[in-house]
This record gives sequence, structure tokens and C-alpha cells, in this order.
Amino acid sequence: MKRLALYLRLSLEDEGDKDESNSISNQRKQIYEYMHHDPELSTYETVEFSDDGYSGTNMDRPGMKKLLKEVKANRIACIIVKDMSRFSRDYIEMGTYLNQIFPFMGIRFIAINDHYDSRKHHGNTIEIDTAFQTLLYDLYSKDISVKIKASFENKCADGEYVFGQVPFGYEKSRKVKNTVVVNEREAEVVRYIFSLALGSDDVQGKSSTQIARQLYEENVPTITQMRKPDKKCTDGKVHSWSPAAVRKILNDRFYLGEMAYGKTVRKSVGSKNGTAVPKEDWKVIPDHHEALVSEEIYAQVSSFRPENSTKRKNSVKQNCEKHPLTGKLYCGGCGYSLNYKPVRGKNKYRRFECRKHALLQIPECCTYMRAELLEETVLLMLNKELMLRGNAMKQKENLSSFQQAGIQSLKKKLEEYRQEQKQIQTEKDGLYERYALKELGAEEYRRRAEALAERFVSLSVKEKDAAKKLDELQNEYQKAEEDMRQIIRYSHIEELTQEVVDTFIKKVYAYKDKRVEIEWNFSMDRGISQVKAIWH
Repeated sequence: MKRLALYLRLSLEDEGDKDESNSISNQRKQIYEYMHHDPELSTYETVEFSDDGYSGTNMDRPGMKKLLKEVKANRIACIIVKDMSRFSRDYIEMGTYLNQIFPFMGIRFIAINDHYDSRKHHGNTIEIDTAFQTLLYDLYSKDISVKIKASFENKCADGEYVFGQVPFGYEKSRKVKNTVVVNEREAEVVRYIFSLALGSDDVQGKSSTQIARQLYEENVPTITQMRKPDKKCTDGKVHSWSPAAVRKILNDRFYLGEMAYGKTVRKSVGSKNGTAVPKEDWKVIPDHHEALVSEEIYAQVSSFRPENSTKRKNSVKQNCEKHPLTGKLYCGGCGYSLNYKPVRGKNKYRRFECRKHALLQIPECCTYMRAELLEETVLLMLNKELMLRGNAMKQKENLSSFQQAGIQSLKKKLEEYRQEQKQIQTEKDGLYERYALKELGAEEYRRRAEALAERFVSLSVKEKDAAKKLDELQNEYQKAEEDMRQIIRYSHIEELTQEVVDTFIKKVYAYKDKRVEIEWNFSMDRGISQVKAIWH
């Protein structure tokens, strides 16, 4: 059954409007009042799509994307908006939908405040005044965007901090708007990181990896722990400093008291996508805020950090051989990924290393596992799982027949509901004709129309439930069939290829005691399989 779609949108520029008629709730109220006076619209099942805080200059909005998905699926018969600017402020795009897309899809479009109804205009063209109005919307929106951008740049030029999150070590002032001040608790950690990187006369400066390890060993709280103490790690992971987080701090000139802006430029007005601007073209304000390190210290740290050497960069580039399990293999002790180490240099054999153990020496982590052992174990577990699932599938042939019978029964019910809905629609049309010919009084017409509407709504609910159950049953049946096809295709796998891993394996956990657990990628969940890896 096709539905009537309400689209509601509130943009950021609307927030400054003293008149609250643009609010989501008021848009909804106005649309429902309009629908109340149109007998045909009241017969449709209504569905609502909304975007709160999104500009109308483009269609990249969550609610709009959902609406257009329904339109493409041919499930929308009519769209109602408060005015055309709610749908789109782009004149060209608005015209495309009104003149081409909606007429082709047979969709009625109503913009209440613009007095536009595609049915009255036969869905062919936009009247001149409507086209002019949408053009004005387009120009207005672009003008607003330009003004917002200009205001942003002016504030930056005046030294105001109008960005989101403040770099670690600072916080937004509670006394002076758009200024940053030092957060002493965080700043102490930042200064400590620079001191470790700098070293001393008799102690060489540490690399970002060494600094991360030392911070972990000394239980120095991470950025997340200091700013969001209630946030918990997922998948068994632990809070720990990473070399990347350390490098970000050591490379940030914000700690010199500088504020840089103009790092990106928008491709067009209203666009969310931007392109990076070269560093030499950034706009920089020196002495913008209190510095945490001196220029001399920053220069020394940048010049002499071990990870900045050409030798190290080249070695990192060389170590890029990909293993089929990469991205799916995790340490059972800390929850972080295992890194693949091929035969190279001092490595006499291929292996997987726990990233966090290598960096931070976490006791619970598995230090490493031989790649050959892990591959053999995973292959053994996979072939065993395929055999078990294949046998289970063969025993479920009766279930398959039951599913098919259920699918056919639901299809029959759906068709009955839809035929009954068509019959009600025919009755409503006949009822209205009798009312128009004054064969029925207003009260009698209203009573019968309401009774038909109630039946229609009841059938719509039943149809929706049946369609949902049918979709679930069909998906279950199709997934089971697909699983069986894959099992037959890959019966007795001899090699762990990328295709095999992507098809059957979701996650693999390796433990310090050489135990291996696998989360499968089958539609029917049998839980996690586990086995202890042993050399034969």
C-alpha cells in the first residue's frame, strides 16, 4: 500500500527566527490541519520524515535520504511540506523533482504555504511565481551560507576560538566567550610528553611508542579518561595511550600559542565537503593563547624524534604484506588487533603479535602466535563447523517445507488484505459520488466515510504486520539457502584464502594459552567455537 509522506525540516538559520512557526511541531500541526480538510488525504497511511538542524541547500540529510529511498521503492503516493523551502532551497533540484521525478513516479506533491498542489497543475510544470519563489529560496540560502562563512572568518581573524573541541591541555573559558585557557591538569600531561620526547643531556629523547608505553606503565590517564571518565571501553579493550595520540600532541603547533584556521575550503556554497589547504596557506594567529612549550623545545622535539627518521619510515612501508586474517584477528586478553609479521630481518618465521603487548607489555595479552599454527587451527575449526552445519541443514528439510508453507500462507493473506482495501476504496468513491449528487446527507456521508476509514486503517495495520512477517520469513529462508550453497561450495577447504575468511569468519580471538575462538559469519548463530591450538 502506498503512503502519504510528511516531510519536516528545521535548519540552523531558522533558530534565530523569533517567529516559531518554522518549528518541527508547528510544521506537523499545519500539515495535519491541511489534511483534515482534504477527504482523500485522510484515507492514506501517513509516515513522517524529518531533519532537525540541516540546511536545505543540498539533499544530504538523513530524513530526506529515507524519504527518497521510499520514493524509489514506489511506496509513496503523496508528499506534503509546509513550503517548498522545507524540501529544498536549490532551485534547479526542486524543479527536477517537480517537473520530472514526481510526475514520472505518479507522486502528488503539496506545498501548503506556496499554494502548490501538483494535481491542480497536472504535475507538468511549475507556475512562474512558484519557480521564482524557489529561486529566491535558493539565493536566500546561499546568501545565508556566505554570511555565516564570512562571520566565522571574521571571528577567527579577531582571535575568537569558534571551533568544536579544544586541543588536549586547554579548555574553553567560562568567563570570556570564544576564548581558550589552560587546563592545568591536562597541561601537566602535555608538558610531560614533550619532556620525554626532548630527553636531556645524558638521556636520549623517547619515540612516540616508547612514550605511550611509559604513560601506560605509570598509569597516566588517557585523553578519554580525563575528559570522559564515565566512558567504558568495548570488546574487552583497555584504556591506553597510543603512539598516534602522542604524535598528534607533539606535532600540534597549538601548544606554541598559535591558532590556525582556513585549513579547508568548501567546494561550493552549502556543500559539506571540503578540500585540504596546503599548510603554507593556512591563516595563523601567533600569541593567540598561553603556550605550553617554547619554540625551541618544539623545534628540537620535531627534529630529533626517532620516528621522524627516513630509515624508520621506509621500514614501516616495507612491512605491509597482508594476511587473510588481518582485520579479523584480535587478542583475547586486551581486545586489540593482532599484527601480522612476515619473515623479514630478525623474524625467522611468520607470526602474529599483539599490538598492545608489544607497545605496553600488558601481562594478560598474548605475546605472539605462529602464523602456521593459527592458520592450521582456523582451517580445522572451519571444516568442522561446515560439516556440523551441513548435517544440521539436511535434518531441517521438514523445517524448510514448513517455512515455504508459511510464506505462501502470508502471501495469500496479503493479497486478501489488498483486495479488501481496493474494495473499500471503491466504496468510498461511490459514497462520495452519492454525496456529491445529494443522494446522501452530510451526516450520513460522514458516518459511513468514518466507518470505511476505520476498516481501512485496521486492514493497513494487518497488512503491515503480515508484510513484516513475510519479509522476515523470506529472509530467514533465503539466508538458510545461501548458507547451504556456501557449505556445499566450500566443502573441505584446504587453504585459508581472503574469500574464505570473508565468507565464513566474523572475528577470531587468540589467547595467551594458545586457545582460539571464532565468531562465525553464518545467518544461523551457533555461538562461538573454540579450540586449543596444538602442534602435531
